[in-house]
Amino acid sequence: MIIRLIGFILLTALNGYVTYQLWDALWISKLPLCFLVLSYLCGALFLIKIKEKTQRVLTYTFTVTIFVFGIIYALYFRRPLGFYTAFSSAILFAKNFITGPNSKDKHMAKIVNAVLLMITAATLTVTTATFSSAIRDPLANGAGVLWTSQDENYFDEIATGTTEEEKVKSVYTWMTKNITYDYNYDCLYQYSNITKTLQTQTGVCYDISCLFAAICRSQDIPCYVIDGYSRINRSIQHTWNRVYIDGVWYDVDVTNDLSDATPYGFHLIADYNSEDKDYVIMRIY
Repeated sequence: MIIRLIGFILLTALNGYVTYQLWDALWISKLPLCFLVLSYLCGALFLIKIKEKTQRVLTYTFTVTIFVFGIIYALYFRRPLGFYTAFSSAILFAKNFITGPNSKDKHMAKIVNAVLLMITAATLTVTTATFSSAIRDPLANGAGVLWTSQDENYFDEIATGTTEEEKVKSVYTWMTKNITYDYNYDCLYQYSNITKTLQTQTGVCYDISCLFAAICRSQDIPCYVIDGYSRINRSIQHTWNRVYIDGVWYDVDVTNDLSDATPYGFHLIADYNSEDKDYVIMRIY
């Protein structure tokens, strides 16, 4: 019981810290909230010693599902929260595997565990639906790019002008004058945080493109983030944007224009999913 209590306290403390860090984002996007709830549920299930066979099988099934969901969320949407959720489920799985069933069965523990499993099943259902919705509507806040209400207040100051063209070009101008490329980034852990990018005014191509997309989307201007690799050298990967201005799509490479003597600017393209002559497009979000 002491080990289970310690594990519950540690997982709850970790989840509490994550909640504090993501507090603003939790009220904007359902996805972070869903994964955080799943992580809390793993902590609660850790406290219960599961003995009944059916409940143990369901718990194993749910923990594996949560782990897989967390990893996919972390990698597909580049959200570290997914790793926290996967870690919580892995700890729960390990605890249940190590402790094993007990010959004695307390009726109240069985009821509590059944309730927690039902809540977990419901949360997984909502998470699946929300995840699918985010993939179908990648331009929504909280899908591939997430920003807070505080960020949006700053965005309104940056995106000046009355027309879409004026707003987008004011964003482009502000970023090329105020953002610098981060040459000390860790390429193995490239997860964008819009608020951090705004505060530090530094980032790599992914961070910069996500910030540009977030500002445009906050002004109801469709803007995609594009991941691709060089047609000449596959090891060279890059991220840029495609923005929709007054019914026309444009390629925009803010990262390139931060320091290039010959700016890329705005290149007219047929559609947001048009092929690129220099890069093979891997993902549009």
